[in-house]
Amino acid sequence: MIGNMSLDYRKLAAWGAVLALALLILGVLLGPLVARHRELDAGIARDRQVLERLTRLDASRDLIHEAAKRFNDEELASLVYSQDTPPAQIALDVQKRVTEILDKSGAEVKTVATYNVPAEDFQGSGIKITFTGPMESVAMALHEIESAPPLLVIEELDIKPLLQGRIRRAQEETPPPAQTVQVQVAVVAYTPLAESSGK
Repeated sequence: MIGNMSLDYRKLAAWGAVLALALLILGVLLGPLVARHRELDAGIARDRQVLERLTRLDASRDLIHEAAKRFNDEELASLVYSQDTPPAQIALDVQKRVTEILDKSGAEVKTVATYNVPAEDFQGSGIKITFTGPMESVAMALHEIESAPPLLVIEELDIKPLLQGRIRRAQEETPPPAQTVQVQVAVVAYTPLAESSGK
């Protein structure tokens, strides 16, 4: 009877070992499959997000095209003078804009003359102007000239310091006056030339 019990335990142990070995083999085989399944699920989730974004982008494509067309028609057109505007009228407008900026900055205009730059594809129309003013005001005025649309280009720039005529006494504690400069600058607006019929 004791022999039968030990035989049953051996059979039970053998079946347990076989079962454990089968589970181990199953785990080894199924482990990569489960990992691959998780990778595929993550990939599907990423693809779903990309698809949702593309769907939204496709839905807003017409809005994007409309905005781009409006930008081209309105914004870019406001950056330059129309090619239908005569060069003399552009030069007058450049003179008006530049002198207004200089007046606002406190500069004193000395001379103004028209300044044209003929080019192959673009016509440059503007002015050559000489003025004096404090260096800081001059710097701000030049920045403003180049910033506001329609765009103006500074073609030539010559800045010379003016001698200060004031002699300071040794006991004076007042700060020195701002450096005054004389500026000669050519300010030009470029416009595309109309295509000739020969092209």
